[in-house]
Amino acid sequence: MDVKKETPIDGGYFDRPATRKKLWRLLWTLCLLTLGLELLVERHPHFSQEDFFGFYGLLGFVACALCILVAKGLGFFLKVKESYYADHDAR
Repeated sequence: MDVKKETPIDGGYFDRPATRKKLWRLLWTLCLLTLGLELLVERHPHFSQEDFFGFYGLLGFVACALCILVAKGLGFFLKVKESYYADHDAR
């Protein structure tokens, strides 16, 4: 059995497995760094929910996830058929 290495079709830099691995490591490093920096910042919460460790990171994640879900929902309602422009050009 011949096992081929994973090679990108277009050969782009960001399609390389080694580059993807580096980017994931960079992302996790930055996440841990910002979470660690929260220990050094004196917070002044307005609400009791803001007082727990990692609240702002969790809030950002939830907000991003909600934006993605809303965009998916809008895409479902706003999409048109693939033949939409062909149908109008035939008139």
